[in-house]
Order: sequence, then structure tokens, then C-alpha cells
Amino acid sequence: MKKSTAFFKYCPVCGAPTKLSTGVHRHPKCTRCDFTFYQNSKPTASIIPINARGEIMLVKRGINPRKGYWDTPGGFLEEWETPEVGARRELKEELGVTLKNVKLLGVYLDAYVEHYRAATMNIVYVAEIASGRIKPQDDVAGYRWFRPVQLPWKRLAFPWIRQALKDYLRN
Repeated sequence: MKKSTAFFKYCPVCGAPTKLSTGVHRHPKCTRCDFTFYQNSKPTASIIPINARGEIMLVKRGINPRKGYWDTPGGFLEEWETPEVGARRELKEELGVTLKNVKLLGVYLDAYVEHYRAATMNIVYVAEIASGRIKPQDDVAGYRWFRPVQLPWKRLAFPWIRQALKDYLRN
């Protein structure tokens, strides 16, 4: 995984210029107040919805980055939100449904580029839909159930999704 070389040029505490610290892990450090900005992976939580027919649901992204590509429903965690709670919240926001039989699949590192490149830690669950009528909303343009042999491998929004789907299909 390629590390980001971008960093904040000004201190978020006092506004003075920053410089990269020395050492193995280089972080922006304020030249005035000594504040060090540790750039950590941003946590996300996602669900791979499955049904009784063995199909996998993917959603079509309605926003950039990667608008129009296939994704798993999910998103960035809110501060102090646990991954499972965040995944459930995202499914309710994006598709209007609740979940059952939620099981952790794995954790996958990747990058998300919007205003700047940020590392992501993608926490992925597999679950079934418990209730609700599926209705794309929020940042989802549509959805589709795929048989494993139909998965759109070349149109997946992010590399981590490919690995998560492969891990799920191996089990």
C-alpha cells in the first residue's frame, strides 16, 4: 500500500507552518507550538448483504469518488461509533433496511481520494436483510443482487472490495 505524501502545511491548532518530523514515521509538526499531526487510517464499516439464493448485493455509487461503480453499502464511522453500529446505520441510511445474522468478515486497508488522499481501514461484515423495503437513498444510485459468477470485478469502486468478496467466496 502506497503511503500518502500529502500533509497539512499549516497547524490546525495555531495556524503556523508545519514541517515533516524526522525519523521512520514522518508526521507534520508545527514549527511554533510543537503540535504533531498523526495521520491515521480513517475507519469505515460496510456490509456484504447476502440472500437465501446465495446472491450478493452491491450498490451503485451515486457520488464521487468512483461514481457509477459498484460498491458495498457502508461508509465512514462517526466519532465514538462502533463498526457494527456504523454498518447498521449506513444500511438504514443508504437502503432503508435493517440487518440480521451480522458476522465480521475482515479488515482491509485501502485509500480514498476526495479532497486529499487518505488511508482507510475498511471493516467488513456479511449479513442478511431483516426488514424494510430496499429503496436506494443517500449516496446510492441503485442496487443489484449478483450471483457469484456474475460479480462485476472490473467495475468495483475500490480495490479492497475485490479482496473482501474473494474472502467471502472462499468461505
